[in-house]
Amino acid sequence: MSAFLLMLAALFLQIATAKLLGGNFCDFLTPVLLFWTITQKPQLLFIWTLLMGILVSVIFPQPVLVLLLGFVLAQWLFRVSFFEDWRARSGMVFAAGAVFSFIWQGCGFIYAAAFADILSSPLAFSPLLSSILTAGLMTTLFFYAAGKKAEMEGRAW
Repeated sequence: MSAFLLMLAALFLQIATAKLLGGNFCDFLTPVLLFWTITQKPQLLFIWTLLMGILVSVIFPQPVLVLLLGFVLAQWLFRVSFFEDWRARSGMVFAAGAVFSFIWQGCGFIYAAAFADILSSPLAFSPLLSSILTAGLMTTLFFYAAGKKAEMEGRAW
């Protein structure tokens, strides 16, 4: 249930910032997706990613298969290249969030380049840059809070 509420909160923030900033959106989905990638079992990860892809494709003008390809590609790369101590370094967490965001949005950017007008796409350069920076910052804050929570509970993060 908490994963579902987290997903809805990220989607709400994503929609609200897109409306407030006139189409430029801030990426609040990446911290959630990256957190799921390293903490969920593969079966749950696939279910949550599928649900997230469906909901995001309803909100943003990208086909669900393109979004799922981007999500799964980014998650697979991070599961394969995961190493233990990157979560303790804020620079590495920022880079992880920015790269993760770039990978899944890059799939949509490639789709827009092939099948739509790139400049009318929500994934044009300035929105892409603002969302990647936001993804890095939000991932850093998100992982810092998760690390502090685990530390307070006496668990290893």
